[in-house]
Amino acid sequence: MEQLKPPTTPDFEASDLPQMWKRWKEEFMLYMDLAMNNQSTEIKKKMLLYLLGPKGREIYETFEIVPITVSCILDAFDKHCDPEKNETIERYKVFTRNQEVNEPFDQYLTELKVLSMTCNFGQLQESLLRDRIICGIYHANLRERLLREPTLNLDKCIYPYARLRSFQKKE
Repeated sequence: MEQLKPPTTPDFEASDLPQMWKRWKEEFMLYMDLAMNNQSTEIKKKMLLYLLGPKGREIYETFEIVPITVSCILDAFDKHCDPEKNETIERYKVFTRNQEVNEPFDQYLTELKVLSMTCNFGQLQESLLRDRIICGIYHANLRERLLREPTLNLDKCIYPYARLRSFQKKE
């Protein structure tokens, strides 16, 4: 484990700062568990500050953290990089997301699922995703066919694309 490389410095100028921070934090936590498990709390804290880089330390200096622990520092960066969401804006992103002309369905579906994670849809998640797929898919013929299905759920909505993928793999 000695040769395990630490995560690179986070890019606090990233266009998708919340997503970048989430990924970086996950990588940092893995690194801490694998490479720094036997180190003191003070060493872990210093490693975090080092890995955050100059911009991260500059941001850190603006925080009022008590006590100063790795966990508290990470929590402060969570709030800085991913402030509380505006549910209306998050839902708008989902409800206006359409499949692009040459965009693979899997990519479109994944993007919808990722966008919907911050919408607080609760038990309506699957039915709203199903509806958004129907409204947003590029292929009008498939949309019409799906709309004729009286008991359409998310799995049935995705099924034609899964079948198409399996046929393409056989070719």
